[in-house]
Amino acid sequence: MSSSDETPHMLVKLAFTTAVGCFMRGEYLVAQHILTEKKKDWTDNKKRLFAVRVVSVTHAALSAVLVVLSLLMNNNYVREPYDYSSYNAQFVFLWSMGYFCYDLIDMIYHNEASNSKEYIIHHSLNFSSQVITVFSIIMFTGKLNGFAMIALLVEVQTVLLHTRSLLHLAGYSKTGFFRLLVRANMTMLFLFRHVPISYLILYLSFSDEKCPLPLKLALLGGLTFIEYHNIHLTMSMFKTDGIFGGEVAELGEDEIDPLGAVRNKEEKNE
Repeated sequence: MSSSDETPHMLVKLAFTTAVGCFMRGEYLVAQHILTEKKKDWTDNKKRLFAVRVVSVTHAALSAVLVVLSLLMNNNYVREPYDYSSYNAQFVFLWSMGYFCYDLIDMIYHNEASNSKEYIIHHSLNFSSQVITVFSIIMFTGKLNGFAMIALLVEVQTVLLHTRSLLHLAGYSKTGFFRLLVRANMTMLFLFRHVPISYLILYLSFSDEKCPLPLKLALLGGLTFIEYHNIHLTMSMFKTDGIFGGEVAELGEDEIDPLGAVRNKEEKNE
């Protein structure tokens, strides 16, 4: 079978990625319109924060479903994380690629990128090491499908992470449901963020014999930053979410994100 039969044509990949970005933009605009009509007492910043997280939940939810189903239905992703390739898996990766490209452009357009260095580094790592490096290798060689699929397990917890933020913004942070959610969120954080990323770091460091050394070092650097990012999330939510029975912290609209606000100080003081 020829390579063109085994993998989507490059133009198909580009069109699919572009379509994902357009879909995300459309969803954001629809959410903004509904909030403008229904939540007239909310600030423009609060509406934007809510709409952004609606888009993020959509991406994370579909990614989580596709990744979990892929791993359950095909153990080759885990058995051969470097060598194994799959036609369908590439569209799972391109769905995330479209989202990360859209989200990064959106942050730059709204002058938010420079105000949260961890966000921009996080997106840059996903964009450069995962999207440019990993996805280009997947596109041209069919390698690293398993590594990418395992890494995308983080999206399972991301659904709860952004739902937590939505409930904060909507004023439901003192409810019993919110307390259940934050406990589930913390559990999923360990199971679907710390465990997969730590596994990949250990696998690359001690078990892998196929990944070229320069690529291995680049992947280890990106994974190490993502694990630092995970630890930051963990510590931030331990402080604010009343995990051990304490009170849930009163958070302003610019404080609901564990990574901190993306608005600059001048905007906050207006």
